[in-house]
Amino acid sequence: MFGLDPFSRPVAISEILILLALAAFIGWLLGRLILAGRINALRTAVAEKENELEECRRAKVSGKATSVKPMRTEPILETPPAYVHADPLLPAIAPDDTPELINEDLVVPLVNVPVEEPVVISTPVAPVVPEIQPASVEMPIVAGNSESAVLNRIAARASEINFDRIGRASASEADDLKDIVGVGPFLERKLHSLGIYTFRQVANFTKDDIDKVNEIIEFFPGRIERDNWVEQSKEFYKKKYGNKN
Repeated sequence: MFGLDPFSRPVAISEILILLALAAFIGWLLGRLILAGRINALRTAVAEKENELEECRRAKVSGKATSVKPMRTEPILETPPAYVHADPLLPAIAPDDTPELINEDLVVPLVNVPVEEPVVISTPVAPVVPEIQPASVEMPIVAGNSESAVLNRIAARASEINFDRIGRASASEADDLKDIVGVGPFLERKLHSLGIYTFRQVANFTKDDIDKVNEIIEFFPGRIERDNWVEQSKEFYKKKYGNKN
């Protein structure tokens, strides 16, 4: 048609280059069209969002915005556990398995929790147990298993201990009796309520003192002897005070 020899190598190469150039141009054109379409779609979406935002602003200014119901808080009463061990780490270092009792007069904090509707909490009313005033002691013995009841019950029997033999001490002279293997925080408070504060007093225990103290502090029978409180207290007293009497 154009006087070109189709079997000529230069003519064939020229035709191939022309076809490649044409294909590249068509591809570029299609890419531009697709890209332009996507850009237009994004611009439309952005314009719609801007219109919605502008409508929200106008509605807020004119007071037509949807009111949101405020959240109200209601107190929820947390119920404390019945028993807490004297020291969670104590079994790993000492065989004191005396449970730590919770004081009945403990004030439980209120936690504010947002709720949609008021929560009505009914608090059970515990029966009032009258206190019995024994004629033989001045301190009332409180019945129950709370910590205050146990400590009051122990303190009421302090006169049964022979302090002339084991010695007397005050809270200001107190040693850390928890150093004795087998004595935890609650058991130490029991000894304090009985008037026993120092290693010297425990080191002076006789067999009668051990049995009496074991009974009064409501400890496991024979536990003081098995844990060897007397010898431990002598060693602690010697380390702390030397050979002083």
